[in-house]
Amino acid sequence: MPVFKPPQISMIKTKRLLIRPLTGDELKKHIDSPQEFAKCIGLVPSQTLMDKNTQEAILNDLLPNIEDSNKDPLFYTMWIVIEKSERAIVGGICFHGEPDVNGEVEIGYGTDYGYRNKGIMTETIAGLIHWLKTDDKVKVIRAETEADNNSSIRVLEKNNFKIFQRKDDSVILKLKLQ
Repeated sequence: MPVFKPPQISMIKTKRLLIRPLTGDELKKHIDSPQEFAKCIGLVPSQTLMDKNTQEAILNDLLPNIEDSNKDPLFYTMWIVIEKSERAIVGGICFHGEPDVNGEVEIGYGTDYGYRNKGIMTETIAGLIHWLKTDDKVKVIRAETEADNNSSIRVLEKNNFKIFQRKDDSVILKLKLQ
């Protein structure tokens, strides 16, 4: 089995996790065959992350932007969440583009079913916040989740996000960094 080699781009490390952005080529391989991609980099593949909605978002939103040399690819790719001890892809997180004119960036995320309610995404977002604090362009992190997704709301609140707006079927939470 090949040895996992970190890419030459940013990787966020926490106590239990590595949060690693995928290159454009890796992102393409990941949507073509998540199992083969994971095995190629020496990891246990995710069991649930690559659903139809995720594939469509990657194809329609992330890939067209990650290949644009005028854009920061770290804000247009999927970051895989790797559980260190199991060497398993257990989640994913991404941005919905670069910071806007107000310094606001939106995140979206998911955790494999078998790893939910274990603090994985709370730790992931905490690591991401720590990393984003080093970027002067980012002033606010935003996340929107379903109004009845109490687990997701709790993950954000544990990371000091505050409810900004309630809609009929969703909740927007924000965290000010500066």
